[in-house]
Amino acid sequence: SHDSAADRLIAAICDHLLSLEAELNSLDARAGDGDTGSTVATGSRSVLAQIARLPLTDIAATLSSIGSILSTSMGGSSGVLLSIFFTAAAKEYSDTRDMASALLAGLDRMTFYGGAGVGDRTMVDALDPALRALKAGGLAAAASAARAGADATRTMKKARAGRASYIGERDLEGVPDPGAMAVAAVFEVAAGLR
Repeated sequence: SHDSAADRLIAAICDHLLSLEAELNSLDARAGDGDTGSTVATGSRSVLAQIARLPLTDIAATLSSIGSILSTSMGGSSGVLLSIFFTAAAKEYSDTRDMASALLAGLDRMTFYGGAGVGDRTMVDALDPALRALKAGGLAAAASAARAGADATRTMKKARAGRASYIGERDLEGVPDPGAMAVAAVFEVAAGLR
């Protein structure tokens, strides 16, 4: 089913993430295995390739479909965790019809299975405050909170989850988490700030 606003939003987010591929890979080369940008870009390309077939007028079904696409297209733990996130959000949205609550439910499931929390230097450092701000104050507040959370990872000297947990403090100093930066970019596009 077609919904022009949803189509534009999803396409804008994916296009922006594609534009960040090299930047995210560069950040990840300093604090991980150098492929965050490529992984995010692969997921974005896969969503864009299937956007015409998404059930855009049914938000829960769209969230579920995106979760399925990411589970098969993105490599590593990111694809699995984002699939869990979107699938859980879809279920909650079916029950509540509240996007912020649905996304928070997705975050809850993702952190339950992934084990990362705020302060662990992962995408959760941007996603958690963004979703709490979304619930309390809307998209602009969520984008601001996501950017602040992503920027805060620059000063985190020890990662407690993900590939960066194997990297020394000196190598992490001043380098933001690329997953958190990607999350901040998503919220900025959604809020119309990019």
